[in-house]
Amino acid sequence: MPRLSFPLLLAALLPACAELRGTEGSKVSTSQVVATEYWFRGVPRSLEPVTQGDLSVDTPLATGGTLSFVTWYNLQLTNRTGDATFPDGNGGQNTEIDLLLDYTQAFGRAKLSAGGIAYQLPQVGPSTKEAYVTGAIEALGLSHALSIYYDIDRLDDFYFAYQASRGFAFDEQWSAALAILLGYMREDQAEGYFGVHHSGFSDLLMTGALTYHFDANTSVFLKVAGVTVPDDQLEEALDQNGLDDSGLWFVLGAAWGL
Repeated sequence: MPRLSFPLLLAALLPACAELRGTEGSKVSTSQVVATEYWFRGVPRSLEPVTQGDLSVDTPLATGGTLSFVTWYNLQLTNRTGDATFPDGNGGQNTEIDLLLDYTQAFGRAKLSAGGIAYQLPQVGPSTKEAYVTGAIEALGLSHALSIYYDIDRLDDFYFAYQASRGFAFDEQWSAALAILLGYMREDQAEGYFGVHHSGFSDLLMTGALTYHFDANTSVFLKVAGVTVPDDQLEEALDQNGLDDSGLWFVLGAAWGL
């Protein structure tokens, strides 16, 4: 059977890609922040300063949805991480790199997103991959989002997150936002992150943000966030491992889009 070369395969796929692509061009956005701590799903990864950045390419499709590709990284600014899971000695190095592929489609006031995330933790932990689905809707003056994550690589289990948020526009330049998130882990997820085989509410996260918009493309923002572990057994697991079970941190950043 003859082999199809890559150029011929690409030529065959281009018409289909052209039909799938919408009439609008892709949009690129990026942000860079400095944070006093870094937490993930109720677990402290670093209690010392980090810098984090992302780059997102959003492409509208003919279906009315948007296909997004996002890269994100965390870089440790100090050699110490405090009572956290990331080890000491990685100052000035990337300790996490995430790659995300997402498709979002609107249905009236509701939005449905689906995609996958690849987590790479060079030198500090094992890598893994997750698939997820998120449903979001505007109701009662709030934005509600329910997300389901499934680790398809290392943990083979679920993490659920519900978030309610609200934004406030003071004028053309100043805006603010408040959000609260409640996360729930199944046993295998909890064993991977907390070290105990127990399902429970893993994180209650509250955030507030104040943003100044220089123009339609550029903004700076200040965030404050606090987290605690609602489940007693998961909280006790952190304590037994010498890790903090609650935290408060600040984030200063800038964002730009085109």
